Amino acid sequence: METTDKPLTGPESLHLIQQMIREAKQDLSDNSFDLLLWGWLVLAATLVHYGLLQTGYNKPWLVWPILMGLGSVAAFVNGVRRGRREKVRTAQGDFMVYLWSGFGVLMLMLLGVGSTEGWSKVYPLIIGLYGLGTFATGGALRFRPLVLGGAACWLLATLAFRVDFATQLLLVAAAVLVAYIIPGHLLKARFRRGRAV
Repeated sequence: METTDKPLTGPESLHLIQQMIREAKQDLSDNSFDLLLWGWLVLAATLVHYGLLQTGYNKPWLVWPILMGLGSVAAFVNGVRRGRREKVRTAQGDFMVYLWSGFGVLMLMLLGVGSTEGWSKVYPLIIGLYGLGTFATGGALRFRPLVLGGAACWLLATLAFRVDFATQLLLVAAAVLVAYIIPGHLLKARFRRGRAV
């Protein structure tokens, strides 16, 4: 059976281009949701953990499973909704899925190491992992604030190896601020500006 590709008409070409632009803008919106969700949750968890640690509370780490559990539910619901909306798979979308899935696996491994070897050895590595994820995402999206945020995480991770645990918590907060929250809000604003055009 022989198939031939017929050329698109002018209106068909314009419609295809508009559809591709809409999908690219939706990708920007989807990425800003994840960055902001996890950025704000990790920022809250680190600051509450730090505050509870300063008051002498004996289980300041309890804030983590609570907030990360809520975040996991929100991310799952958003992922299901996103999956229903997606009509076309893109190479960029596939890259993001593999990158952040790998990030999740490494994060689980680091959590296991932290529970046995001590968190002060692991938090600098977690900060470095934040840097890798956002640096690569920024490169894929061609979004400089994410690239710079990722690089800043690597500097913060290097510093984190040299400070005490309480200070490491503050460095984790700084890392998500520069790599997730600020770029996430900038990405969301860029999406909104593009939608208004």
